[in-house]
Amino acid sequence: MILRWLLSCLCIFYCFSLAHAQSTVPAVDYDIVYVRYPAADPDQDFVTIPQGEQEYKIAGGADLILLKADGTQRILVDCQQCSVMDPYVSYDGKWVYYSLIEQAANESASWLYKINLELANSKPIRLTFDDGFDSALYAGNSKQGHDLSSYRGIRDMAPVPLSNGKLLFTSNRAGLVALNSGTDAVVAGSVQQLYIMDDHFGELTNKRLANIQRLETGNIHTVQHPMQLMNGEILFSSWQDVGHKFRYAMTSLFTVNPDGTNLKQFTEPHYRNKFLHHFITQLPNEDVISALYYPSFDYGYGVIARYPFDPIGPDYIRETYSEDKLGHRDFARKGAVNLTPHSTPRDIPSPDRSGKYSMPSIAKNGELLVAYSTGSVNYFGAACEIKNQCEHLKSGIYLIKDPVNTVVTHPSQLVRVIDEPEYNEIWPRAVLDYKTLYGLDKPQVQTLSMKPRVSPEATAIVGTSSMYNREPLTGNDVDPFQSRSSNRELHDGNWTIQGAEAGVFTNSDIYAVRIVGTPAKPYTQPINKYRHKQRWQQIIQYLPDDRLDKVVARYASFHGEKWQILGEFPLIHKQNGLIDLQNNLDTSWQAKIPAETPFLIQALDKNGMTLISEMTWRALKPGEKRVDCGGCHAHSISSLDFDSTATGKGRLLSNIMGLDELDPRISQGTWDLTSGSIPVLAEQGVQFIEKRVLDVEFVRDVYPILTEQCSSCHQRGGQLPVLQGAPYTVYENLTKSSKTKFVVPQVSRYIRSPQARQSLLVWVAYNQRLDGRTNYTRSNDIDYPESHPKLFLSDIDKRTIARWVDLGGPLNFPQTDGFGYTDDSQLPIIDIVSINKAFSSEVVEFTFAIHDANSGIAKDSLNIEFFQVKKFGQDSELEKIFIPKSRLKINNSLQYQSVYSLSLPSGYFDDKRHYIFEVQVEDKSGNKQVQYQRFSLADLAQM
Repeated sequence: MILRWLLSCLCIFYCFSLAHAQSTVPAVDYDIVYVRYPAADPDQDFVTIPQGEQEYKIAGGADLILLKADGTQRILVDCQQCSVMDPYVSYDGKWVYYSLIEQAANESASWLYKINLELANSKPIRLTFDDGFDSALYAGNSKQGHDLSSYRGIRDMAPVPLSNGKLLFTSNRAGLVALNSGTDAVVAGSVQQLYIMDDHFGELTNKRLANIQRLETGNIHTVQHPMQLMNGEILFSSWQDVGHKFRYAMTSLFTVNPDGTNLKQFTEPHYRNKFLHHFITQLPNEDVISALYYPSFDYGYGVIARYPFDPIGPDYIRETYSEDKLGHRDFARKGAVNLTPHSTPRDIPSPDRSGKYSMPSIAKNGELLVAYSTGSVNYFGAACEIKNQCEHLKSGIYLIKDPVNTVVTHPSQLVRVIDEPEYNEIWPRAVLDYKTLYGLDKPQVQTLSMKPRVSPEATAIVGTSSMYNREPLTGNDVDPFQSRSSNRELHDGNWTIQGAEAGVFTNSDIYAVRIVGTPAKPYTQPINKYRHKQRWQQIIQYLPDDRLDKVVARYASFHGEKWQILGEFPLIHKQNGLIDLQNNLDTSWQAKIPAETPFLIQALDKNGMTLISEMTWRALKPGEKRVDCGGCHAHSISSLDFDSTATGKGRLLSNIMGLDELDPRISQGTWDLTSGSIPVLAEQGVQFIEKRVLDVEFVRDVYPILTEQCSSCHQRGGQLPVLQGAPYTVYENLTKSSKTKFVVPQVSRYIRSPQARQSLLVWVAYNQRLDGRTNYTRSNDIDYPESHPKLFLSDIDKRTIARWVDLGGPLNFPQTDGFGYTDDSQLPIIDIVSINKAFSSEVVEFTFAIHDANSGIAKDSLNIEFFQVKKFGQDSELEKIFIPKSRLKINNSLQYQSVYSLSLPSGYFDDKRHYIFEVQVEDKSGNKQVQYQRFSLADLAQM
């Protein structure tokens, strides 16, 4: 004990000395830009620094500083109320890009800037402007006060120059709110997504001139701090708390191409993740570096992890969760290394007060700049009760030598760059060109997807080689009926982590596939419990948390999302007895789906109930084809090549009752879920219904069945639950009908969400237990009531109840305002495929595609406009070009019904000017989409 006390004292003394030792000349021979924060917030001890779960919370007064190699410093941006974030050095080392928050408040706006580092008196150049949110595009937001700007400003953040000349950044411009955003659902829950624009020098003063476009739509919570990897891909952090996955710290790393295609997971948590993979860089050997930390009370500080870019074999390690085990499960990628094992990512004071790390960045000679703070680096309440365990952040900038071959076992291995006691120095960036850092002029240029576009349509193809080649869950009971603890920290069950299975089953039970659309939640005027007391009382009993305020959605569901069926179809090649190269029945398939539409894939049993569910949102770009997953969630096992399967070889879908092989809805071996006539499972195989999505809502679809079939017995004073009365009362009785405190995903005695085959309500509808167990398998679960009277429901009624549970129990609020579960609150899709002019041609051809995933495109709503850019700069002007209707003849391809083209004489356009081509369209619900592209004839001639 005495020895340990002495070592602790020595560490405290050393760490104090490390932080406060003075040096006039940095330990590096190059300039560094960094952000200089106040040492502490004037109103409290703990300075507010943005981190993974609170990206909008920031202290005022964060300056941008240039630290010269000779030790002198220059203030590039001096903030009093404002704050600088996200510095990023250009590939030539001459510029630094950054975001500037106007006020230190959650509601404040932030914009992108860049500044020249070579000119002593250079002024910041503003790159983005207040163009408004997309909230007004939704039909339900036609009234005043329904725009997100009523609550917060645009947050353009994290600018990254790309090797193709574009500028990548994150933004909340789409006007979306997180599906499960805690009790502050408007401000803190404003969704950040990836955007792309043209880089410029201040002359592109609006989104049309700058070609600002959302890069991809598969991430519908919070994307943060992207970077471009050496191979040209974009790496970023994304919060993926899909369905009932653990409600916080579900942040891992993803990659995507610069055109938005090929979204892939880079780190994959197969456990109840409580740590964020965030703040990233790359080493010259291609290894990825990331901070790893627990959110909220550690300032975004934890340990530094190193991940191999492409490990041999499968990329991931799947391990059983253990609460007291810190190991590979925290890093979630094969070959990962903790570079700073003396510290901890956990929400506890740093061991022996030895400090924590954040914001790594590549430096000269493959070294690593880091923000490092001495002390406990934690202010969690439980820790603060211990004397001297809580203190304000004391961050400085340090260097880790040779991060490929060494780990930091003690802070004495760090090289101090700058650490002044009156400031927190964070976000270090070496002012060096890319060639010096990586031996390349810039990252690989990916102007187009690595795979050619499948078609010009605003649709995409998704599929897999096998539904058998999967990662079965392990353990004695991977989906316990009741958690061993009601504490969310200790809750177990596979639907709260990654990779979900419902009940006990074998491969032979896998019968079909369901594609579930999971549309984002658009902002609309919130229901405030203080201003709208009457409406609040109508909905509070349906909310998952009665502390919620400013509710945006006009529907309830058990998991907070709007799940709708894009299509269901049987595994035909399996039914026909075909065998794949793994000697299994061939369960390959592919389907045509709407592009730019978040979705999940599920495996179904013969009754059409979920067996396995994907738990990661993703969406495909127009014309993209993704059939490369190699199995059903097969990340830590060997994959099966899609091209070796019947689907990959182009085998037609045969022996489907009532359908010819050449029916366009199943042509070329592909299930078409985009035609407005979608397949769903039926008692006899499959049937097509004339809808674009199949939604199942309680009041409209389920309540009438319960009233007709069950209410005569389930009366008050009789059997429970009471299924007699008003629909909202019956809903509450079903979902909150027991005094027992159930834990997610068990909603009540009658419903397990979103798992129909494990729900008592569905068992009673089918007159049998369906989860693969018997009443005697487990002693602590719900038994099938053998004495319950047999019901004689039709097949469609049984499937309606089962689908309702599988979709998460959707319920419209009494007033939906156009944003209810059954309302269409998705925007149409417009994709400008190309603008072309042949070298010798006198004609310019504009090709574009449109599609709508829900209500369908409104006839005659298509509108085309052209604008001439008369000036660039602060007083830029756009002038509409008048083109006679006789010239605006839209051609519709016979092969692709949603693809259009327009040809105009090049004489309408001056070779020396720029123009805007703009397409507008509405769906049948009144939601509008606008897409635009700036072009010039000179640029077209060079393409």
